[in-house]
Amino acid sequence: MDKMPMSVVLLGSIPEAILMAWAGFLLLEVRPPLKKVILVGILQGFTSYYIRRYIDFGPHIWAHLGTFIFYSYLIIRANLFTTTLAVIIPFALVILVEGPMLIFGNVNIAYLLSTEWERLLFFIPHDILLGAIIYICLKKDISLIKEFTFLKKFVG
Repeated sequence: MDKMPMSVVLLGSIPEAILMAWAGFLLLEVRPPLKKVILVGILQGFTSYYIRRYIDFGPHIWAHLGTFIFYSYLIIRANLFTTTLAVIIPFALVILVEGPMLIFGNVNIAYLLSTEWERLLFFIPHDILLGAIIYICLKKDISLIKEFTFLKKFVG
């Protein structure tokens, strides 16, 4: 279990959760009000503090996923399938970015978790990716719904 510093919650977890929620919903052509996305991010960011503190490494991923889906569904009010996809897609992208960084970057996780500022730097690559997705979705009007038309039957 991990005692996450409040600076990591405020400068890492909350912005990451906001970017994840915003990117996920935009990819599915759902444009929730930014205030709702920010509220989801704040709730998820603070919840991550407690999940990391009280749930072991491994099962914590399922706890993060479950609470993120719950908050998003409760606040953004998209249907449950859309909300679940909107959370899982950016979640998977973050894991796809973090995995190679941990494996090929020769990162010592114990050291990373014990150093506040290096831990914050670890958020940057996937936050840049999520920010780029948001930018492209907004500026170029691109979405997964347009690319995979069968999704229209399920997302709404």
